[in-house]
Amino acid sequence: MKILIICSNPVSYLFGKKIPFEGTESVFAIEIPASGLIGFDCVIDAEFEEHPERISSYTSSSIPVLIGSVVYTLKELQAELSPIARFNHWPFFISRNCIEFSTARQQLFQHLFNQWQLSFYETADVPGFVTARTVSMIVNEAFLAKQENVSSVKEIDTAMKLGTNYPLGPFEWCNELGEQRIIQLLQKLAKEDERYLPAESLLSYKTNH
Repeated sequence: MKILIICSNPVSYLFGKKIPFEGTESVFAIEIPASGLIGFDCVIDAEFEEHPERISSYTSSSIPVLIGSVVYTLKELQAELSPIARFNHWPFFISRNCIEFSTARQQLFQHLFNQWQLSFYETADVPGFVTARTVSMIVNEAFLAKQENVSSVKEIDTAMKLGTNYPLGPFEWCNELGEQRIIQLLQKLAKEDERYLPAESLLSYKTNH
């Protein structure tokens, strides 16, 4: 199986597995080749969310395509009937030994993941999946708490790690994931539920990367 992996920088591991996956050949590219997807058996686009216009190439293809899309759903991309699955591509989550995904073609992708010996779990086709939505909400609440002088950044991070056994505190999560990803997701979710509105202090926050 020949896999096209689209990302800015070649990676050694995906979903906790060394690249190439067993029984596969991997080709890295920063965008869809000029020749298109001919000659490939599968595509993993780890940067789809920054280039959603690629969806037209993927919906017209018959090969399985994995798109890194936390915010855009298959429904709004009009890709529900295509052999496409979206997955959580955010930093940290893409490196876990498990892939969080959503698709209408469950059997196709479950078979693929089993071939690659990947652990996986499926969620509904909603913005944020489970982990990104949960972490973004926690980050937002932390910024609200800091904004209201409830506690300091260090104390909030420490309290969350000790209280929930999370690997990172809310502000550490923000620095790891990037505030713009979190803000984009929260703004998308806030269109349906105002409790997701980003804190003013989060909107003005700048990480160091």
